[in-house]
Amino acid sequence: MRKNFYIETKLGQVHGRKYGQSDKTIICLHPMPYSGGYYDTFCNDLISQTNIAAISLDMLGYGQSSKIKETISIEDYAFNVIEVIKSLKDSGELSGDITLLGFHTGSAIANEIAIIEPELINKVIFVTYPFFDAAKRAELLGSQTKGAIDESIDCLKGMWEFTITNRSKGISIERAYENFIDQVKNMSVSWYGFYSMFNYPSEERLPLLQHVPLIVNDTSSLTEPTKIAMALVHSSEYVELEDVKGGIFELNTDQIIEHVSRYLGEEHWLSVLS
Repeated sequence: MRKNFYIETKLGQVHGRKYGQSDKTIICLHPMPYSGGYYDTFCNDLISQTNIAAISLDMLGYGQSSKIKETISIEDYAFNVIEVIKSLKDSGELSGDITLLGFHTGSAIANEIAIIEPELINKVIFVTYPFFDAAKRAELLGSQTKGAIDESIDCLKGMWEFTITNRSKGISIERAYENFIDQVKNMSVSWYGFYSMFNYPSEERLPLLQHVPLIVNDTSSLTEPTKIAMALVHSSEYVELEDVKGGIFELNTDQIIEHVSRYLGEEHWLSVLS
C-alpha cells in the first residue's frame, strides 16, 4: 500500500511516497529528470517480497515537490533529503535502519548524504554510478542543452522516442507513458539535475564514503563509469547484472531485490520459494 506525504523544508515542500512499515526502510533517490514515481514498480515488489519498507522522494524541482528557480548542487539536494529524513524520524513515520538507494543522479546524492551524516544512514546502494572525471564533466557541461518549451510538438519528439517508441521490451505502454509525463511535467528544469551532476567532483567525494556500499552494475553507458566509482570507494559489495540493458527498475526488480535483501540481511521470499 502506498501513502503520499509532504514535508516542509527550508528550500520548499518535498513530496514522497511511503510503501509499507518496517524497522528497515530503503529511501529511493530517483534519476533526473524523473520523479520518485520512477520506483513505483520496484517499491511495490519490494514490500510484497520482503519485510523491508520503502520511501521514494521527489527531488526539489521534480514531480510534486516545490519548483526551484535556479540550479542547486548535489550537496544542496543531499542536505534537503537529510532534512526530510530527520523530519520523518521526529514524527515517528520513520524508525529503525535506513538504507539509501540511488540510481544515476540519485547515487551521487546518496553518496553525499552518507558523507554529510554518516550516523544517520546504515547502508548505501548505488544502482550504477554516473562517474565523470573533471575533463568529461567540462565537456558535458559545454554540450548540455536546456529544456526549452515552445509551440512546436517537435520539442517533445526526443523525449517521446526515448521513453515510448524505444522503450525496453516488456515495459508496458501505460508505464512508459507515466514516465513520459513525468519528464514533460519537469521539462523546463529537466536539465537542473544534470547540471548538478556535471559539477559534482565524484573523484574527490567517493573516497570519503565511510559505509561499504552495495554497487549494482548493469549493461549500459554507465557500466564502465560504475566500475571506476567502485575503485574509488574504500570497500564495496559489487554485483554485475548481465544482459540487463534497460528498464532495470521495471523488468529486473526481482534480481535487484534479491541482492538488496542479502546485503541487508533480510529474507527474500522469492528466493526461498525457488
